[in-house]
Amino acid sequence: TWGEWAAMLGDEIRKAQAAGDPDTGATYYQHWLATLERMLTEKGVTNADVLSRTKAAWDHAADRTPHGQPIELRPEDYA
Repeated sequence: TWGEWAAMLGDEIRKAQAAGDPDTGATYYQHWLATLERMLTEKGVTNADVLSRTKAAWDHAADRTPHGQPIELRPEDYA
């Protein structure tokens, strides 16, 4: 629910501030992503291993993709 999302995002931002994040707005996307990943794992949609593998695959695909072209994940990106 929206309330669940807002509460979890607020919690992630508070944790980041406690760890030294200056909360200038520059790291908002990182808080948003941390919230999404946390929600997906807590609800059992995925797990940390799958998230880690997918991030690595995305980085690999992005590295081989020319600027301005769409990034496409391929099976070899997960190797």
